[in-house]
Amino acid sequence: MTTKSIPDRTSRVPQFSFADTLEAQEAQLAETPLMQRFRESRRALSKDPHRPAYHFVSPERTLNDTNGLCFWQGKWHLFYQAQPAGNDRQHWGHAVSDDLIHWRDLPYAIKPGPEERCFSGSILVEPDRAIAIYHGVGAGTMVATASDPLLLDWTKLGGQPVIP
Repeated sequence: MTTKSIPDRTSRVPQFSFADTLEAQEAQLAETPLMQRFRESRRALSKDPHRPAYHFVSPERTLNDTNGLCFWQGKWHLFYQAQPAGNDRQHWGHAVSDDLIHWRDLPYAIKPGPEERCFSGSILVEPDRAIAIYHGVGAGTMVATASDPLLLDWTKLGGQPVIP
């Protein structure tokens, strides 16, 4: 009997682990190279007269459909399909707002692996956690949870699809 080799679909986007308190997370974000890259990209893109100034847009490349707008611990969180620079596979981008008008970029929330791409889904908020349910291309229905203050640390349920 032969076993089928499963390709490594893990995202090559930098992975970060964040602290459990809001203050510590904010301090980490200030030093994260990805956030610095987003700030530089936004500065460069701000010179484009055709780029929307009022509506949220991705800090780099394109923004596909939005997924999982939710309210968590006093803040609005917007998740959206994004393609990181140098990577053509959809990830879930992430931004946070106090007022639904002014948005701040956060690191990519959900990244491919074991799925090829992270497609459409939504977020269910419970008192102690947020649950993302989405289609993982080439895998099936995926579920990931986060419970930290800024929803930065997502864990995929079992590391595999819940419905292949």
